[in-house]
Amino acid sequence: PASSQTTCTSDIVNMKGLDRVLKDISNLSVEARRFIVVLLGLVAFVAILYGREVSHWEAEIKESPKVKLREVMSAMLDVAVRGGQEVVRVRQQSDIGERSKGKTREGNDPVTEGDMASHRIMYYGLKRAFPDLTVVSEEREEHDSWVAMPNLYIEEFHVIGEEVREDRLTIWLDPLDATQEYTEGLTQYVTVMAGLAVDGIPFGGIIHKPFTNETIWSFGDRKNRMMGDLMIQDMIRNDEEERLHFIVSRSHAGRVREQVEKYIKPPPMVTSAGGAGYKIWEIIKGDYDVYLHTTHMKKWDICAGAALLNTAEGRVTDLNGKDIDFKSPFDYRLEDGVLASKYDHLQLLKSLKKIIT
Repeated sequence: PASSQTTCTSDIVNMKGLDRVLKDISNLSVEARRFIVVLLGLVAFVAILYGREVSHWEAEIKESPKVKLREVMSAMLDVAVRGGQEVVRVRQQSDIGERSKGKTREGNDPVTEGDMASHRIMYYGLKRAFPDLTVVSEEREEHDSWVAMPNLYIEEFHVIGEEVREDRLTIWLDPLDATQEYTEGLTQYVTVMAGLAVDGIPFGGIIHKPFTNETIWSFGDRKNRMMGDLMIQDMIRNDEEERLHFIVSRSHAGRVREQVEKYIKPPPMVTSAGGAGYKIWEIIKGDYDVYLHTTHMKKWDICAGAALLNTAEGRVTDLNGKDIDFKSPFDYRLEDGVLASKYDHLQLLKSLKKIIT
């Protein structure tokens, strides 16, 4: 057929053209041929790089899947309560499996089987429900055993309707806060905490007291009944005490007392207590005005409390006045102390800035 003849003729012409090009190249000098080879190599290299960049760009524009925040908060509450049950169970045993993780600036850093049992339920439960969600726990342990699926549909979270991309969320867990007090039997200070950050901002918080089975949670301006009751209790308080009431860590109460008496006038009352979760609870309730921590701490100690205090119209910063970013799981240290308060935060910062250690 005519079309086949046309195609065949075109192929012959192309072959002749290629032969002519090859002959022309063979007639070139050695230097010219080397130049052509190098040029072709550069073209191929650029093409490979361009292909990789296009693939990377295409991967970046694929949006991370969305999750329902009520399901995330529901799962966080469920694992916090069940983790707390493990904390209580282990404390009732004759051997709580206490060992040391090492020394810190504040002394020994203990860990117990209560910490680890709670961690397994909380961390691996959340990872089972949301495998791609960033979850950071104080504890570390490889764990292959079966872990129950968290309850994603606790009724009290029906007030949360938002959906958010998974890559915008970071969950911070403290499976057993106040471990030192736990080993001493001072269980009133012990809490289990889960905090949810959206784009690094603490937005959802849960503090659970396992030994009294009390829990406060909030998400933005939404909160459970106990959280609301604590806030009302603070609002109707008729306290004419002019002195501020500070609550500080047991490990360095004496040093902090000297520092705040030097910079705060009139000198405040200073009370020592264990556990960051316990102290934030007391600030929200209004029994204390300021929670001051002058040495370093970790973000899992404070994420839940920061979210709860935001709901209570308070604020948590470091002692330089910087808001704490909870986005990156690798940036978990707080080197410049922590200041938490419900009132006069900026004035407190001005007075206390000199005590950073």
